[in-house]
Amino acid sequence: MTRHRVLRAELRTLAGLCAALVLAGCASSPPRAPQASVTKTPPPPDAVKQAIVHRLDTTPHETPAARAALLGFYDQRDDAPAWFAPDARTPRDVSGQFIDYLKGIDRQGLSRRHYIDSTTWAALQVPGVRRPDALARQDIALSRAFLGLARDIDNGRVHNAAIRSDWRHDPDPTNDDARLTTALQDDDPSQVLNALQPDHAGYRELIAALAHYRDIQSAGGWPRIASGPTLRAGMQDPRIPTLRERLHITGDLDDPSATAATARTYTPRLADAVRHFQRRHGLDADGRVGPDTLTALDVPVGVRIDTLKLNLERWRWMPRHFGPRYIAVNIPAFSLTAVDDGVTELAMNVIVGGAHDNRATPVFADRMRYLIFRPFWNVPHHIAVDEIVPHARRDPQYMADRGYQIVKAFAPHATPLPVTPQHLSDVVAGRLQIRQAGGRGNALGLVKFMFPNPYAVYLHSTPATSLFSRSQRDLSHGCVRVADPVALARFALAGRRDWNTARIQQAMHQGGRQRVNLAQPLPVYLMYWTAFVNADGVNFRRDIYGRDARLGQALAAAPGGSA
Repeated sequence: MTRHRVLRAELRTLAGLCAALVLAGCASSPPRAPQASVTKTPPPPDAVKQAIVHRLDTTPHETPAARAALLGFYDQRDDAPAWFAPDARTPRDVSGQFIDYLKGIDRQGLSRRHYIDSTTWAALQVPGVRRPDALARQDIALSRAFLGLARDIDNGRVHNAAIRSDWRHDPDPTNDDARLTTALQDDDPSQVLNALQPDHAGYRELIAALAHYRDIQSAGGWPRIASGPTLRAGMQDPRIPTLRERLHITGDLDDPSATAATARTYTPRLADAVRHFQRRHGLDADGRVGPDTLTALDVPVGVRIDTLKLNLERWRWMPRHFGPRYIAVNIPAFSLTAVDDGVTELAMNVIVGGAHDNRATPVFADRMRYLIFRPFWNVPHHIAVDEIVPHARRDPQYMADRGYQIVKAFAPHATPLPVTPQHLSDVVAGRLQIRQAGGRGNALGLVKFMFPNPYAVYLHSTPATSLFSRSQRDLSHGCVRVADPVALARFALAGRRDWNTARIQQAMHQGGRQRVNLAQPLPVYLMYWTAFVNADGVNFRRDIYGRDARLGQALAAAPGGSA
């Protein structure tokens, strides 16, 4: 029953009572027996429905959409309770199932406190008959909790565009109240909610990792290793037993036992365990415990748990499907994978944007549409002004030696202008541009992979191949440099039978600039995972752009706070 229907019913009741009183007061003789044509006064509205209507009108809502979903749901039910039997005023079985689901929602990095306050939660645990006002409060609380939880599982808790990217190109067309209606009709809320979880192995793997690290936390966490000199194979050090225990707790060392003679010795087996730990944390796998490795070892388990929860939130932003073929870059891990029909065909190192001077690689998705072999590098204005023009003013041969050209506009057939002081001043003023001719010394290397986007970011090769051996590779101006451009070009051009490895090599090393369109657009995802699972186990990476910190603050500020 809608608020309007209840009001009309109450008005009819009041009107009938008033009419009877008026007739009684004006009668000059005892009233006659009622005639058969007189309508009986309708009964008062149902007390539970009245309580639900009152509670709906006074319940605060997080957003207009949340309010509309809740009111629409109860309108469809004629304001009858959803989770309680209206006559017996006792919880239905489906309410117990949903309460059990809420008890386990922390497995997904969420918290029951986000959805139901502690007072109402305690009241829901009490069996028996409810008064109408208590029933209404608890029924609406369960409905709000389901609607909010369904939205969060489906699309995450944080919607600030400055923090998350809009990955969704295939939003779930099911509206919120329809999900709730389905859950109640099927008597199985968990089935509806589980179907909303990201259908990605990465999400499920992080759920398992979160459970594992919570078990470690419940067992007391891991010991802190004191500072001291760098530990190397063959050294004797009193910290060795603590290091052995620490590595065993996280599975990097299978057997922590040692003989009396080796209890304080940095053995080769222990060095191998350290290398395993270093690989999981994106460190130089040198088998030595220096400052960076010691810092990573001493990060508390609670911090690692928080990182896992942040990355679970990121998974809830992801598209439901990445597509049958796609390229994924994990920015903090400096890695790229190319996937075809669920199989990883390529995995390679990449170099991403630096964390300073506004050089961070943006987090977004788009579609690769073409490749350019032996490309020009159209130098961004700030790089031209800050880095190239000062050198050119000091050294007249600087630009010629490096293939830089001054042009009126970035166009493939633009005519280069002479390098003169006036033209350099025009570059600074923005009237002219600088580009670098294609070839071996070009900053973009010999091929770039284009997915046109507002950020002017793309993938490309590089002549500075020695940088790929570094463990920390946030070194570019924002674009992504790839370690194996030939293999990536072969993957991107797989639908073009006229392009094989030999022809790709020829296009890279001979001739001029050449554009080649892909057979079909290829999705490219530039993502930000600081926790993930691979063959080495649970991995953590440095928050190079501070995105974890901003996401954590946003979650803490969201209704219900952080988990």
